[in-house]
Amino acid sequence: MSRSGSCLCGKVTFTADPLEILQACHCDMCRTWGGGPYMAVPSNNAKFKGPISTYSSSEYADRGFCSNCGTHLFFYAKKQDMHGIPIGLFDDQSGLPFTAEIYTDEKPDYYEFANKTAHITSDQYVKKFR
Repeated sequence: MSRSGSCLCGKVTFTADPLEILQACHCDMCRTWGGGPYMAVPSNNAKFKGPISTYSSSEYADRGFCSNCGTHLFFYAKKQDMHGIPIGLFDDQSGLPFTAEIYTDEKPDYYEFANKTAHITSDQYVKKFR
């Protein structure tokens, strides 16, 4: 099911067919980038329009943001050709079950989710997806 959304100022819009799941990343980079865990919906066919800037945060990933308002638009896994889009950007945020937390070994001790999710460590993630 295709979903759409936009950045804070509305200059960047997107459509995506999400994988119908929600994941949280606890890695140091995601928490530095967004100030907390990165709550994202993966999609392998997202289409973005508008003023977008990207930052190559590592050899395996780029991070995109609106050049006008600075809204974080996506984490892009280069090898998998997969975007992780923040849940808050979608016009319709319903029906996306919170299924997994990644980089759980880097999660700080000051928060804990109540949801029952799969917990994937950094080593497990790297072995599977890089």
